[in-house]
Amino acid sequence: MHRFIFTLVFPLFFLFSCTNDKNPDPWIVSAPAGDRFVEINNTGETVIPNGRLLTPVGKNIVVAPHPFGLAISPDGNTAVTANSGTSPLSITIIRNILSENPEVQQVPPGPATDRGVLASVFMGLAVSKDNSVVYVAGGQENKIFIFDLKTGEKKGFIDCSFESDSIDYTHGYIGDLTLSEDGRKLFAVDQIGFRMIIANTETNQLEKNVPVGRYPFGICLSPDEKKVYVANVGMFQYSMVKGITSDNVVEKALKYPPFAYGSKEMIEGIQTDSLEVPGLGEMNSSEGFSVFTVSLQNPQQAEVIAKSKTGHLVGAMVEDIPAVGGASPNSLVATDDYVFVTNGTNDNISVISIEKDTVVNTIYLKPDERIKQFRGVIPFGLALSPDNQKLFVACSGINAVAVVDAKNLEVLGYIPTGWFPAKLKVSNDGKQLIVANAKGFGSGPNGGSTFNRGPEGSYIGALMKGTVQVLDIPSKEELKSLTEKVISNNFNLERASSDKFAARENNPVPLYPGEKESPIKHIVFISKENRTYDEVFGQVEKGKGEAQLARYGTGVSFKNNSRTDSVTDADVMVNHLKIANDFAISDNFYVDSDVSADGHRWLVNTYPNEWTETCTAASYGGNRRFKFDSNAPGVYAMNGAAGAIYPEDYNEAGSMWDHLERNEIEFYNFGFSIMFEPGIYDEKFKYEGIRHYINYPLPQPIWDRTSKQYPTYNMAIPDQFRIDQFQKEFGEKWLNGQDTMPALMTVIIPNDHGAGDRPEAGYPFRESYMADNDLAVGRIVEFLSHTPYWENMLIVITEDDAQNGVDHIDAHRSILMLISPWVKRDYVSHVHYSFGSIFKTFWNVLGLPYLNQYDAGASDMSDFFTGTPDYTPYTAVPVDSRIFEPQKALDPFDENFDWKALEESPVMDDKQDMIQESKERDEYRLENREKEN
Repeated sequence: MHRFIFTLVFPLFFLFSCTNDKNPDPWIVSAPAGDRFVEINNTGETVIPNGRLLTPVGKNIVVAPHPFGLAISPDGNTAVTANSGTSPLSITIIRNILSENPEVQQVPPGPATDRGVLASVFMGLAVSKDNSVVYVAGGQENKIFIFDLKTGEKKGFIDCSFESDSIDYTHGYIGDLTLSEDGRKLFAVDQIGFRMIIANTETNQLEKNVPVGRYPFGICLSPDEKKVYVANVGMFQYSMVKGITSDNVVEKALKYPPFAYGSKEMIEGIQTDSLEVPGLGEMNSSEGFSVFTVSLQNPQQAEVIAKSKTGHLVGAMVEDIPAVGGASPNSLVATDDYVFVTNGTNDNISVISIEKDTVVNTIYLKPDERIKQFRGVIPFGLALSPDNQKLFVACSGINAVAVVDAKNLEVLGYIPTGWFPAKLKVSNDGKQLIVANAKGFGSGPNGGSTFNRGPEGSYIGALMKGTVQVLDIPSKEELKSLTEKVISNNFNLERASSDKFAARENNPVPLYPGEKESPIKHIVFISKENRTYDEVFGQVEKGKGEAQLARYGTGVSFKNNSRTDSVTDADVMVNHLKIANDFAISDNFYVDSDVSADGHRWLVNTYPNEWTETCTAASYGGNRRFKFDSNAPGVYAMNGAAGAIYPEDYNEAGSMWDHLERNEIEFYNFGFSIMFEPGIYDEKFKYEGIRHYINYPLPQPIWDRTSKQYPTYNMAIPDQFRIDQFQKEFGEKWLNGQDTMPALMTVIIPNDHGAGDRPEAGYPFRESYMADNDLAVGRIVEFLSHTPYWENMLIVITEDDAQNGVDHIDAHRSILMLISPWVKRDYVSHVHYSFGSIFKTFWNVLGLPYLNQYDAGASDMSDFFTGTPDYTPYTAVPVDSRIFEPQKALDPFDENFDWKALEESPVMDDKQDMIQESKERDEYRLENREKEN
């Protein structure tokens, strides 16, 4: 059977939105922010980019970005976080953690101070029994580092590498770890080595390697220390296509991903005359999405004695649909009776019997009956009270901690936290809870007249500082009100009969799916790369912008990288500004993502789980690509800036592709979700953009619904060429009496990502890429608005992330443009929007239920629309030829072109290129400030 069970069609309301035919007055959910802009308020309500609110109770201590690891010293006085954000990677030591004035030490002290102190750190931490040292998982360094807890000085490391005739653990990625009660043994997971290691803390030597499952992520000991449990968060073991080597990869790499997810080819593999693509095996293999039990009865003979699948199996029926993604078991804690395991994708906790080593119960995390069907709670870290009576669960997706009765296995309530709680601990007396919030209060602005630039600079990753939250564990009565606060922080719920919605009678966007038929029948969803609102629209008078940041606006001056060429008084993104006048934009829209890696997940309505979030931070913080030189079985899973989703990312209900196919909505894809990393960007790839040499599967629904002529991300390919290809294929498929245009179409136009100067290729300035992108946007809007489908069309344009720019409101504020006869003209919407708003609007228009709590809980974009259409089409305007000459960029695009320029093109989110852009941006601001003065 070529296609797996996912092609089966199930009832429309497979995930009941807050609406159904039996409820004449359904609940309407929107973002609590309303029309508020993002704002950090450490003592009140913080508004974060997805429109939710933060009101973390207790004391909040700011630490470095992304503290995904947390440890408490045995004496209870010191907390340590492992911070996996952008360089420098670090640990934070917080002494006297329970006092009113804790002492905070950053190791290394701050930006530009990493002198080999910590080349890599990833999640795992443990403090010695005498409270003297902290053991730190060294990630890609394949080491466990040792630091003095009192001084913060580095004291040494334990080398976790090992090689014999039959085993090669030269490369490893050390993650979560735990310490034996006597402090003599360290147990840690090697994520890419698919092993658990046992190390001796007296000799600082590696003692034992135990093979476990795919991408081991979490680890814990049973209280009697006779067993250790390992949570495996991976689905597959990926490998290179056989027959491809570093010498022939350019010639033999695949033009298209090798097979579709769930297909027979994916399971069994493919053989050609010259290549063999290894199969990935069954999706419910015991090696993936499972918990391994390792017996320690004889530590020298430690071995796996049980393999437990947790959560829902792939393909299992869950609320009337087959599960697309696996459970993503990630963290564990144990009592004398049970091992508790968080299933990040299923929003539940599996309960494993210590005696039987099998799953005996499941605890469901559903904070409110009105929204219980929407996934996205993302359970992550776990902690037990000292008496083992209460279990605390970090609910990363709703910024809360769940309190569970560990004996009766019942959820008692929820406590508000900071953004994305990751790990947590309970004080020795059981009275206080300590929570590491990976995203803290958010980034805040990263530019503008009121922005105070610190030593960390303006890059979004460096500004996403985490927090450690210390709070009193609430009483039963207090927990009730705190639970209500968690609900109101995440969801604004109102009845459809509310007077508030009376004005929507003639709005083209239904109030909820199925409420009425929309005149919009065709949606074109366009993604671009990495820009903020202020960079492009900061000068728009109707919007809340800061004009001095609009370096891609009007009347700007700039120079090339070498300072040998310049342009003065130029208008850069002229079509964007014309579209803002002719149609509508938002000045209160935010990307949920920090960078491209998570951005491309969000763009297909896939919320990043704990695996994606931790891997993204680690890879942007310095995780290197081992590529051809490593034998580690998991080397190809820890991906950075990829433009695709991987099986480990898949949500339980899948992505928008699965959602559309299940509901029999026609769609077609130009460039989305096919950029797997690692890949090859080399000569001659103008029709693909990238070629593949790893056996990653493509999401099944887009396997035969994706253009083979439209190049995905590749900065050496002009966006003008992409639009040429789009117009050609569109005409062949859906004009001149051919098939009808699909209901939804996705298109990537990525060159506003920017790259270095390439004057010989038609890009003399960084601004040239923006002009290329701008003209491409203008051309595609002009083309579509002159087709017969225009009267019933909506075009939505946004960015995958905003990391390359600056903004005076928030580093996540970005571009959202709506083009349609049904959109208000010359309009700026001030309602708070996020990626979820885009998808919620799509589902309301198409009559589909919501897919997860991020689209269900967002505000739809009805404010943009009018009941009186204006069918005037759009006419693109030319760009300034001093900046970009389209024909010069297109001229080489024939079969004889040698494509040398492509070799110089940066990969997505290349750090050195972003550093260079930051320098250019600073120079632009300085020169313009001097000009104003």
